[in-house]
Amino acid sequence: MSTLSATHSPTKPVHNGISSYYLATFLFICFFSALCVNAQNYPTKSVRVIVGFAPGGATDIIARYISPNVAASLGQSFVIENHAGADSLIASELVARSEGDGYVISFISSAHTVNPSLYKKNTFDANKDFSAICMVGDVPNVLIVHPSIPAKTMKEFIALAKKKKGELHFGATASITFLGMALLNKMAGIETVRIAYKGAGPAMVGLLSGEAQFMLTGIGPVYPLIKANKVRALAISIKKRTPLLPEVPTIDEAAVPGYFSSVWYGVVAPARTPRPIIDKLNSEIRKSMNQPETKAALINQAIDLQPSTSDEMRDFMKSETEKWVSVVKESRAQIE
Repeated sequence: MSTLSATHSPTKPVHNGISSYYLATFLFICFFSALCVNAQNYPTKSVRVIVGFAPGGATDIIARYISPNVAASLGQSFVIENHAGADSLIASELVARSEGDGYVISFISSAHTVNPSLYKKNTFDANKDFSAICMVGDVPNVLIVHPSIPAKTMKEFIALAKKKKGELHFGATASITFLGMALLNKMAGIETVRIAYKGAGPAMVGLLSGEAQFMLTGIGPVYPLIKANKVRALAISIKKRTPLLPEVPTIDEAAVPGYFSSVWYGVVAPARTPRPIIDKLNSEIRKSMNQPETKAALINQAIDLQPSTSDEMRDFMKSETEKWVSVVKESRAQIE
């Protein structure tokens, strides 16, 4: 008689897939709940506010107008640290290396999206290594000419520049104004020559003396000179006219459709900063900008206020970064 032996396979749990799903869902809910709790309690200590320019500059002034209101509302200090150098490159590198926990934020300018193309040894990605928080606004650049220049309109100026190819000199300081002119040269089909100055003061002296024939520069410092007829304003570089000079057209409407170049300002944090904290900071910064005294102070700095959502700022930063790549390449402006 033969004996039959049965082989029993271990019984496999039939609910493994379902259990894993519920476990993953539970862990996600716990993680998200923790983020929300952290955001509700945030901040529990002082926040470092990194500024990539020296005290007294426009970015620094904006940070000092906005930060105190945010600090008062959230009950913690927002301590401004100036890390000047390389047109804010040093500060951006510091922020990119920082932990994304909400305790490091940075007020930035348009230099942030220019630098990745401008500096060959750049160590960060202007978009991927940062979390956009909020736009503050921008300052229109204005194209001004020495009174000896006969052009009274932007079209006349472009015609003159084409006639005097390579003979008209412009004063430039920061990279963004130089590249703004490089973009205008490209789009208008003209060729002008840069005179590099070490600051806005020397550049203005150069223009008033006639060493430079024109400049593309921020409207704030030159507004009194325009009103005093020391220089002539031909056009501004943003998408709409400014209340400061309502009679002056935009470059886009006057002669070069699609041209836009300005010095803009915003606030970012390191990448991986939790979204609830980003949203909280966005709300507080916008509230600060809307307070009457702060709003008036920023407008007096010739800033066209444009508070945004974090997503709107993220998309804007991406488009700005892409815009300057070809301009830097064609102008051969890269710095080692």
